[in-house]
Amino acid sequence: MHRGESGLRVEGVSMEASAAWGKKTDLEAGVAMRLEILEGEHAEIIIDSPGKKVNVLDRQALTDLHNHLAILKTKTEIKTLLIYSAKPDIFLAGADINEIQLMKTKEDALKLVEQMQDIFNELDNLPQVTMALIDGPCMGGGTELALSCDYRVCSDNPRTKIGLPEVQLGVLPGAGGTQRAPRLLGIVDAITMITSGAAYVGPKALKLKLVDDLMPTETMLEIARRKMRDGSYKKYLARREKTFFQRLQEMSPLKSFVFKQARKQIMAKTKGQYPAVLKALSVIEETLGGPLKQGLAIEALAFAELAISPVAKNLIGIFFGSEELKKQTGILPHEAPNFKPKKYQRVGVIGAGIMGGGIAAVASSKSIEVHLKDIADHSIATALKTAQSLFDRDLKKKKIDRAEFLKRRYRIIPSLKWVGFGHLPIVVEAVIERMSIKKDVIADLEKILPVDAIIATNTSSLSISEMASEARHPERIVGMHFFNPVPMMPLVEVVRAEKTSPEVVAQTVAFGKQLGKTVIVVKDSPGFLINRILMPFLIESGHLKQEGYSVAQIDKAATKFGMPMGPFRLMDEVGLDTGAKVADVIASGFPHMKVLPMIHEMVAKGYLGKKNGKGFYLYDPKGKPAGVRPEFQKAAMDDSEATDRSIQDRLILPMVTEATMALDEGIVSGVRELDLGLIYGIGFPPFKGGLLRWVSSLGEREILDRMNVVHNATKGRLIVPKAFVQRVQSGHSFYPSEA
Repeated sequence: MHRGESGLRVEGVSMEASAAWGKKTDLEAGVAMRLEILEGEHAEIIIDSPGKKVNVLDRQALTDLHNHLAILKTKTEIKTLLIYSAKPDIFLAGADINEIQLMKTKEDALKLVEQMQDIFNELDNLPQVTMALIDGPCMGGGTELALSCDYRVCSDNPRTKIGLPEVQLGVLPGAGGTQRAPRLLGIVDAITMITSGAAYVGPKALKLKLVDDLMPTETMLEIARRKMRDGSYKKYLARREKTFFQRLQEMSPLKSFVFKQARKQIMAKTKGQYPAVLKALSVIEETLGGPLKQGLAIEALAFAELAISPVAKNLIGIFFGSEELKKQTGILPHEAPNFKPKKYQRVGVIGAGIMGGGIAAVASSKSIEVHLKDIADHSIATALKTAQSLFDRDLKKKKIDRAEFLKRRYRIIPSLKWVGFGHLPIVVEAVIERMSIKKDVIADLEKILPVDAIIATNTSSLSISEMASEARHPERIVGMHFFNPVPMMPLVEVVRAEKTSPEVVAQTVAFGKQLGKTVIVVKDSPGFLINRILMPFLIESGHLKQEGYSVAQIDKAATKFGMPMGPFRLMDEVGLDTGAKVADVIASGFPHMKVLPMIHEMVAKGYLGKKNGKGFYLYDPKGKPAGVRPEFQKAAMDDSEATDRSIQDRLILPMVTEATMALDEGIVSGVRELDLGLIYGIGFPPFKGGLLRWVSSLGEREILDRMNVVHNATKGRLIVPKAFVQRVQSGHSFYPSEA
């Protein structure tokens, strides 16, 4: 839906058809929301945040909504109310997150959230029959608005997603979400929706009874208007009846069991490091079955406490940093001022291994035709099987329908020859990590591809400049470092070599975004950015083991800090052989990061990690870790909080060293890009806000003191970078607002 020159125009519905619904009256103009009356007794509130691509429940929108509802409350002759968006592909993105970020006191937070609760209560209590028409994303406060309506209908638009993602920002749904969702969905589905922050596509939302109907985007408004007039919306009530099992879940003792299990699962996943998830669960449990007014008061207070917490500020900071990163082109404004990147419809991928197959699957899922080449039939068969399993998963979860499933399958065109490559605008090579082979592939591609086509190489550590040194057109060679597994890991490092042109960098960044990835641009340097900073985390674990600390103890200390897994588990996941090769490349450029012989010796003995079931850990037939291997088991040394802290400093502070040096060398453009890269690339704990935000939150001076302790404890092996010392001496913080 969007607005035309002569008023509201509905996609797929002509102005004449829209006018056929009778006389229209602009009863209340508003700024972000407009109230119109059709035929004297059917109201419509049209959402259209001015000057914004998406609709947001900011103060202006809330004021408009309050004013419109005050009018409707007194107009009993008006029988129905439809709420929908005038913007295409967006219903409501939620509350204005800037407002939450600026909250300094609990009172500030309470004031805003109680205002939203009051307005949604007004909507809930209107004398009219109310229905929300959802086309496009409906998140957070937008979902809470929809839950306050009598009925909800969503479009079949694949962009339509409905969710309560507040816990991902360190808060909980504060405008009625924890109260109305359990009443509508039942406790199990409501707990899942709220504590996961998941967003549901239309078919899934319909199955959960989150919406009452699924309609074609083009005719949704027309159908909804007809239903409101002829009363056929009443049929929706029949399908809302809770199942016997849902009613049973709300009774003791099963209710207690449900919450106990949910709490157990949340603790296993979050380690208690994300308080909003547990708080949301507690609010649901405490208020279930009680009066709405009392439940809303408890919800509001919980929201206010969370909104001013450091975790919420850190997670919201990540959100804003990510949004800002999406706007970046990857080059400076003066480098290619008139360049406009294209959206690709066809791409090529060379190498049907784990990485190449993953890249092909992701591209296909973004409606891009993929020409996938390999020299071996079995590799292509494996890649296609992997891609199909990913598409199967989305089909089973109702993220896509059968038609889209088949489209994704047939978008991947496998071949043992160069069929179809002659006109491709970009090819990503993902062959084995060997410089000579990659150079050969580039030479072959230069004979086949158009002269302006981009050759992107997926490598975790090899020099892009060296790779391009023998190319006829080195300006079109660029690094595109995907992280494994490609469908799951959100980061891509675009590596700018010595001769890569600005236009190629900008186009490759745009392609990464087209694939749905978070993209950072880094200079060509051993290990690039992420692997360089990660490497001391892995290397130091070997030194700690050599000093007598156990594998389990070291990994436990790392996960207690917040890392998704410890260094030994991570080495198993990456592959010890792969890790050893990357470590050697990085050590060639940075001698202070030389890896211990232990890893190479293990590789020589056939220890490759999870891939062959032989690493630091044992693995069951499904690939799940089953404890440390007997030969690496030993009792923890001085198992205490102080020991954990010492291990953590040995693992994390060397990462700070490399991060500081990388910034000083200009490997990455800024602090926020570095922090986001580590969060999305290796899972650095988001609740800490990023590596360097964590440093600033504790204070650079304290971190320097701890670096000196570690430096002395390792007899000078772990260095203290001059750039960090100078930063502390000059009083410069990575994040001045944290100082």
